[in-house]
Formats: sequence, C-alpha cells, structure tokens
Amino acid sequence: MHRLDNGQPIREAMAAADLSIEDLAERTRTIDGYGISRSTIGHMVSQGSSGRSEFEDRSCGLVAKALDKPLGELFSIDAPM
Repeated sequence: MHRLDNGQPIREAMAAADLSIEDLAERTRTIDGYGISRSTIGHMVSQGSSGRSEFEDRSCGLVAKALDKPLGELFSIDAPM
C-alpha cells in the first residue's frame, strides 16, 4: 500500500489524537501484541528524504486501526502518481 499525500493524512490524524510517533507505535503494539516500529511510523510521516511511500499491508492496517480511521483515508493500494 502507498501512503496518501506524502503522509499528510497520517500526520493530521496523529495531531488530532495528540499522538507522537512513540505513542502511535505503542498503540499498534496494543492491537496485536507486536505492533510496528517507531522507525516505520517515522518513514510513514516523514516529508523529507527518510520518507517512504510504500508499506506492508499489515503496517498500514495497524496504523489505521490505532488512529481509528478507515484504511482508505490514510493509504491507497494504487501506486502513487
């Protein structure tokens, strides 16, 4: 899956929930016992050179669930244009 708008919807959802990268990583851990790393979340929200656009379906699903957002508001299965 690909993040939408260079991660802007993820950053906005995190801000609305008053969550840091560390907080979001911890929330993902509470969902499945494993979660995703702070580093991966950092890649999802970064606008700079460390940002990535493509992520595993599992990671995207955990972030969407942790943010209580529909998957399609944060990620797209289509390649970015």
